[in-house]
Amino acid sequence: MSLDNFIGQWEEEKKDGFEDFAKVIGLPNDKTQWYSQAQTEIAYSREGDEWVIKVGVKGIPNGRVFRFKLGEPYDSADIDGSPMKSLIQACGNQFKEKHAASSLQGEEMEIVRWIENDKMIVETSCKGATMKSLYNRVN
Repeated sequence: MSLDNFIGQWEEEKKDGFEDFAKVIGLPNDKTQWYSQAQTEIAYSREGDEWVIKVGVKGIPNGRVFRFKLGEPYDSADIDGSPMKSLIQACGNQFKEKHAASSLQGEEMEIVRWIENDKMIVETSCKGATMKSLYNRVN
């Protein structure tokens, strides 16, 4: 299996531990409630050595688009749109991400993504809290 298995569209099926994770990262209660019900959609594509990620919420047009090269820092945004500095590296068949933002008060958010049985599994950790999300391939 290669990283090319990420290419395509993915829709969030479920997320476990979101409420606790949201508290730890300081997401306001109203946004926590809204995002806990929202389904994230992610699309991966590749243009040469540059990856493109389109991230949005199901039913809401105009998500965000991020472009990155493995191992090179890039500008992104966190769940509420605040700017982040991000770095994604390949580790075998996984994407390993590190994200830093002023809202995290000097902490880093770490995300590991991998494909298992045609599902994308995403573990997000920050400040001792972990959230696990499961995505279905849409195409």
